[in-house]
Amino acid sequence: MERLKPLFSAIDTFLRKVSTPTRRAPHIRDALDIKRVMILVVSALIPCILVAIWNTGMQSFVYSEGHQELMNAYFQASASWSGYWHFATLHWRPILTQGLTIFLPIVFISYAVGGFWEAVFAVVRKTEIAEGFLVTGILYALILPPTIPYWMVALGVSFGVIISKELFGGTGMNILNPALTCRCFLYFAFPAYMTGSIWSGQMIDAYSQPSALAVFNVSNDIKRVHVDAIASNQLHEQVATSTFLQDAVQKWGGVSLETLNPEKLEQFVTASNGLGLSQEGFVSAQKFVELKYGLGLFSDANLFFGNKVGSLGEVSILACLLGAAFLLIVRIASWRTMLAVIIGATITALLFEYGARSDPWNPANFDFPAYKHFLLGGLAFGLVFMATDPVSSPTMKGAQWAYGILIGMLTIIIRTINPAYPEGIMLAILFGNVFAPLFDQAALRLYRRPRAPIQ
Repeated sequence: MERLKPLFSAIDTFLRKVSTPTRRAPHIRDALDIKRVMILVVSALIPCILVAIWNTGMQSFVYSEGHQELMNAYFQASASWSGYWHFATLHWRPILTQGLTIFLPIVFISYAVGGFWEAVFAVVRKTEIAEGFLVTGILYALILPPTIPYWMVALGVSFGVIISKELFGGTGMNILNPALTCRCFLYFAFPAYMTGSIWSGQMIDAYSQPSALAVFNVSNDIKRVHVDAIASNQLHEQVATSTFLQDAVQKWGGVSLETLNPEKLEQFVTASNGLGLSQEGFVSAQKFVELKYGLGLFSDANLFFGNKVGSLGEVSILACLLGAAFLLIVRIASWRTMLAVIIGATITALLFEYGARSDPWNPANFDFPAYKHFLLGGLAFGLVFMATDPVSSPTMKGAQWAYGILIGMLTIIIRTINPAYPEGIMLAILFGNVFAPLFDQAALRLYRRPRAPIQ
């Protein structure tokens, strides 16, 4: 059994002691070792885990039951905070049951398969089993969609652990973030499962409900003028930045956008002598208006607290903020990296928004409020838990600023310009991981540059 020593050692030291205590002087006593760091990061993820269970159960209960009356009740209840919790208290038992039924198997498979590969490589190398997978296993589960097949969970974690981690030498030697590498592999290998708009716990008899990020990712055929026309009618006020729309609707034969009924509005937007948008584009433009102006399920409150469709642990911005506060208090994550990502994303989104105002025929998603980008997809989750990975991110202070700004800028650019990859934070962080050593080297050279001799 000598070759299996890493397995017995991992079980023996899982909770009780440090795996490699010193046996001779000098002895350095420090409460912060790898095991405690991993446990603290998992503790910071507890709010996201709780929201993942609850929201997944809520979405599964609503969309997979196949009852139109239940869905209508949920839509009406989601219009207010009190209404949402009244609906939740009436159905809390099936919500929790379905949430746990979906979440726990994914986490179990992630840890079981990933832990298996960690043990295999530890036995072959005759080294201790590192505790790094405590974080990778739960992070990977939290960035997966709830409807992903179990075999795909196992395949993704196998690829990520072997290719991005073990082949580079194991924990502490990886260049790329392992959890994001797992998801990236699944994203390119099985895009339909990772970006599909149908939410269902049973994959049958489900209603289609796109995520907020999918609604944002509209075709470039939908222009700002189309969105302004629909918004002016729904909000009963002119939201366009020029008189172009009012002149166009009067030439078409209407009085004003605010007074058009839904049928007339659709005719004006889709008519060849109107705005010339296709019928499919009109439906997408309506959804985009709801997202941009916070109507219905896409209110800022729902997007912030996590009452929305999305990956398991990325839906709640509040949960991500609580996790960020904990990581900053225990001084594990870099506040410079977090702030730099926010700065880079905000500046880039503002530039797109400002540039779109110059021409009403610019793509609609260019003119999108900068702050709302942080309410969509996994941007908040990524900048808190992924971009701050101490192994794949820079260690020099100056490098962390450059690294974070690069990630923030690339996230918005990918989201806005490239319709094939609506979730830009994943690719942006992996791209930043590749350049992290260069940022560190540049910062180190700048820090240690020779000074002129004192005369």
